[in-house]
Amino acid sequence: MGKWGGLALGKSVNHPSVFERFTNPSRRAVDFAWKETMRRGGLEISVADLLVGLSIDEDSRAERVGSLKANALYLRWLVGLPALPAMEVRPIADLQTKAIDESLELDAEAKRALSYAVVEADRDRNYWIDSDHLLRGILRFPNKAHFALLKVEVNLDFARIASREDRWKFEPAENPSSKVVKYLIRKYTLLIVPPALSLACYLYILFQGIGTTLSPITR
Repeated sequence: MGKWGGLALGKSVNHPSVFERFTNPSRRAVDFAWKETMRRGGLEISVADLLVGLSIDEDSRAERVGSLKANALYLRWLVGLPALPAMEVRPIADLQTKAIDESLELDAEAKRALSYAVVEADRDRNYWIDSDHLLRGILRFPNKAHFALLKVEVNLDFARIASREDRWKFEPAENPSSKVVKYLIRKYTLLIVPPALSLACYLYILFQGIGTTLSPITR
């Protein structure tokens, strides 16, 4: 799974179907974060790298919600990264290939942020995990990137409202079609089947006990 392999260790992002839900801007943001980590010689992708990755694309939801591009240099300074531009933009197909070829782990906070991004997408009842969900994932818990965003007056409540308004103005480019159905089937099967099996076992044991109790009476 390459550099995406670290995602599988995070809570709520441990199933391959999660990666299918990432939009192209989300994939690009993670790839830019990977490049930032490689450029500075890091061994793990941090939340600071994720924030920088979200600040590269000019027309992503995260950028529109948090004005990240305009505050990019200030945010880099706040999270303690050198004020240097990220590496060059590359086509999406190249980014996905690179993600498979190279390996770089996420640190604990980055895994947690991506896990919360999944939670935020589910909260919006969205199949796709977009860049604004990654931004909100960072804002879900105290960390260096979270504090930097608060300095530019971007907090979780504001980001949620801005995300909703942005979706009214800019409809999602991706159409999940049958993927949504498959995702919902997997999700609710996991939610419903275990309790149903437990109930069936309980009723079986209960009726067996009642039958054992009544058998001497019938004789």
